[in-house]
Amino acid sequence: MAVIRWMHLLLFSLCTHHEIQPAACKPTWMRAQFPCDVRAYNNSEVLFDCHDRRLYMVPHGITANATELNLSNNNIGNIWADSFSNLSNLTRLNLGWANKKENKTVTIAANAFKNLTKLQHLMLMCIGLTEIPKNLPLSLGTLDLSVNKITLPENWSFNGLRNVTHLMLSRNCYSGNPCGKSVRIREDSFAVMHKLQHLDLSSNNLTEVPVGLPNSLIMLKLGKNQIQAISGDAFLGLPNLEVLKIEGNCPRCQNAPFPCVPCQNGSLSIHLNAFQNLTKLKTLNLGGNSLDHLNPSWFESLSELKELFLSFNFLLKTITGEATFLRHLPKLELVDISFNFALMLYPVTIHLSKEFSKLSNLRTLHLEGLVFQNIGSHTLKSLYGLYNLSALNLGTNFIIQSDSNIFKQFRHLKMLYLAENRLYPIPGKNSSHLTYGYNQGSDLFIPPLTYPENRDFELSHLLIKQECFNSGRVLVLSSNNLFFISREQFQGYGDIACLNLSSNGFSAALNGTEFSLLPNLTYLDLSFNKIDLAYNNAFKELKQLQVLDLSNNDHYFKKFGITLNLNFIKNLPVLRVLNMSHNSISRLTTKRMYSKSLTELQFSHNLLGTLWKEEFGSYKMLFTNLTNLTILDISHNCIKKIPENVYEYLPPNLTMLHVHHNFLTDFRWDKLMRFHQLQILDLSFNNIYNVTGINLNISLTYLDLSHNHIFHLENGFLKGARSLSTLILSNNKLTTINESTFQSRPESQIQTLFLQGNPFQCTCDSLDFILWIENSDVKIPRLTSKVTCDTPANMKGNALIYFGIDQCVNDSEAFMIYILTNSFIIVFMFVATLAHLFYWDASYVLHYMKAKLKGYKSLNSPDSVYGVFVMYDTRDPHVSEWVMTNLRVKLEEEGDMYLPLCLEERDWALGAPLVENLSQSIRYSSKTLFVLTEAYVKTGVFKLAMCLAHQRLLDENKDVIVLLMLEPVLQNSHFLRLRKRMCRKSVLEWPKTPAAEPWFWTTLRNVVKVDNQAICNKTYKKYFTVK
Repeated sequence: MAVIRWMHLLLFSLCTHHEIQPAACKPTWMRAQFPCDVRAYNNSEVLFDCHDRRLYMVPHGITANATELNLSNNNIGNIWADSFSNLSNLTRLNLGWANKKENKTVTIAANAFKNLTKLQHLMLMCIGLTEIPKNLPLSLGTLDLSVNKITLPENWSFNGLRNVTHLMLSRNCYSGNPCGKSVRIREDSFAVMHKLQHLDLSSNNLTEVPVGLPNSLIMLKLGKNQIQAISGDAFLGLPNLEVLKIEGNCPRCQNAPFPCVPCQNGSLSIHLNAFQNLTKLKTLNLGGNSLDHLNPSWFESLSELKELFLSFNFLLKTITGEATFLRHLPKLELVDISFNFALMLYPVTIHLSKEFSKLSNLRTLHLEGLVFQNIGSHTLKSLYGLYNLSALNLGTNFIIQSDSNIFKQFRHLKMLYLAENRLYPIPGKNSSHLTYGYNQGSDLFIPPLTYPENRDFELSHLLIKQECFNSGRVLVLSSNNLFFISREQFQGYGDIACLNLSSNGFSAALNGTEFSLLPNLTYLDLSFNKIDLAYNNAFKELKQLQVLDLSNNDHYFKKFGITLNLNFIKNLPVLRVLNMSHNSISRLTTKRMYSKSLTELQFSHNLLGTLWKEEFGSYKMLFTNLTNLTILDISHNCIKKIPENVYEYLPPNLTMLHVHHNFLTDFRWDKLMRFHQLQILDLSFNNIYNVTGINLNISLTYLDLSHNHIFHLENGFLKGARSLSTLILSNNKLTTINESTFQSRPESQIQTLFLQGNPFQCTCDSLDFILWIENSDVKIPRLTSKVTCDTPANMKGNALIYFGIDQCVNDSEAFMIYILTNSFIIVFMFVATLAHLFYWDASYVLHYMKAKLKGYKSLNSPDSVYGVFVMYDTRDPHVSEWVMTNLRVKLEEEGDMYLPLCLEERDWALGAPLVENLSQSIRYSSKTLFVLTEAYVKTGVFKLAMCLAHQRLLDENKDVIVLLMLEPVLQNSHFLRLRKRMCRKSVLEWPKTPAAEPWFWTTLRNVVKVDNQAICNKTYKKYFTVK
């Protein structure tokens, strides 16, 4: 217990230090073990995102300043009274689908939301509620109770929801969430909600419009109920209503994809004055109510209406007859009267009512699913003068014949949608009408029409690609019978910028004339056809084409002996995007593709693995001449290995390279040096098992290696990828990761690391990596829910980050090691401080004590005439001058003791032999000092003097040699190395800095005064002792 208390005290002292912040000191929400993502906006909004984290309870550690909390898609079965007790600043709380278990029920305590006094948005979708929770905060503005089992009992009151402005109660009782009864809401149930603006009661088995709705309502949704009649006063008290949706109450049941019960009267019954009070209404949805007529009195007060949805009714006669109801709707901008076809009828043509000509503000008109054979001169005549009409939908009408000149009248039309019809090609020239030589009788059968998924959005966002819509005027002819194309096919359509001809079974060989009437075409979609690329001049008329989609045209690419020519790319000088995916390309007549403008090539779902085989080496430069290419997708190409020279032939300006879903077992990382602009590399879904070091300084920011077989990562394998911010390693075979695998900042800029789906070992081998995660600022998505243990078996499925460190570290041992290491640090710092402040004093004391212990003695031998014999290069004037003016003065004239020197130029006998002078000088001197230079050590005099000095060592056991190196010499000499090892202090070097010279002279005086026996090591003394 005492040990634990001391550890807590030490931990607290460390946490309070401003420079030491270990992971244990961090707040709970900052620790890696915290399951939620935390984001801050505008310094005042703090979001805790706990979505889909496999939580079984509200996590601890959510701070009091949290303003938004998302707990959706978890396994939370209970919300306790204190779950949000400290979150008084919450403004948004999402508990939708909070319990994904089998029963999907969440039990909420009575006072769970009591302290949330600032809560404005509360989402409680699909949590099995049978009643609206009590004691909700008065501040609540939005309450979503969709997809529960709330049927609002007769005695229910909304008194606690007076400030709610948005209330969603949809899908509480319908076929997908049955309650087994019809629902009726008590009169004036919502009357107390004076601020309510949006109310959604759709899909609740309601049998009538609720009575007593608040007059503040702006939007009311009553769709997909069982309301069969709308009374005259149903909406009487709603003068501010702008959006009313009552669709799907009496649906057409012939082809309904859901359990459908027709109304007793066949259609929705609407009183003549039902909408009389809705003078501000802007959107009205009456679709799916089996209406067979539209009474003009319904619309008399709807002069502000802008959107009218009438799809899935029986109104074909109404819209082709007088349609006088349109006279009351001058501001209509969108009208949807799709799928109003008459049962068992396939008329030759239809004529829209002339009343449409008065809708001067009309922008979008859906005429899909009316079912007729021909577009004649009078079919759309009433629309000719609508200059604001921008989108016309005529899809799924089974139209066989169309006069293309009709569309000359729609000069302001942005988009014409003619998909899902039966239009045939025009074979002749100068033909204004469609001619065909096929049996019309076979086309008179009408396949069943079903409900589309969504009918609430504008055409531009639902039926075509956004890039196509943005390019200019759009013509959509997909899914027709245009199995060949002539230039006359597009006569009369005007200046088309985007043309969609997909899914037509088109199989002719293009010769460069087909699109000559569309010179300004910039986007062409020919996908899902059977294009024959036989001629070099294909598409040569499209000089402005920027996007070409030839995907899913694999018919001829799978045949043998067919000309497969890609030289058409040369004819398109401004082509930016080319889609050749899903073509199963395994052979080509063209060996290279040429383009200076192409920036993006989609080449997925082909067979580059076959093209790049050694026996087909001629295809290795297929992409080389796409000089401006920046995006290349070669995924799904059955590539087992990328040949080494292919890396060199790829365009060097690539910024994005997708090679996922292949069979690669290795990747040449060193070849990435060529791609200086590469930012995104996707190698996922391959068979790569090992990743070697990426020691390259490349611009890569995103690397996806998921779904491979990687089992090991080298230490620092991303050393060169300093720009990499996102690394995906999920779903591999990694069991452990070393701490040194990922470098720290600034060498590494990784911000997000994906690791989920790996079979990690929760053992002590992973401890360093867990500690790295805790102390790193790298974001690891789903760390607490998807990065789990695989072994040992008893921990399988547990989060790796929750692995107990105490299983690897003993508290007592850790405490003792902590004390020892800290004691060592303190002592070391103390000694270092003393050495810095009292260095010279301490040095003097140490040398003095050492001399006392070793027994230093002065060389005052009676046989010695000189203290030191100095050997130096007398032929070098600089050395001679240094010896006479520096060395002599420092040793003879300065210092506390006179030390006579023997110098050749001063003390040698004149005329005596050299050997005799050398022998006498060494014999009658206590020490022999050799002043060494690079030139001197090569002379014979030096070698002779050194031999005589060693001879004295052998004769008298007296080592008198002292070496002073003015220059670095004898660096490889075994003698010098041995000398330094056995008698280090007898070898001195002239200091490189003037500040060290006083220390040098002091050391030299000490060395020449003391016997070498006292300053050499024990090994030296063992063999050379004074007799």
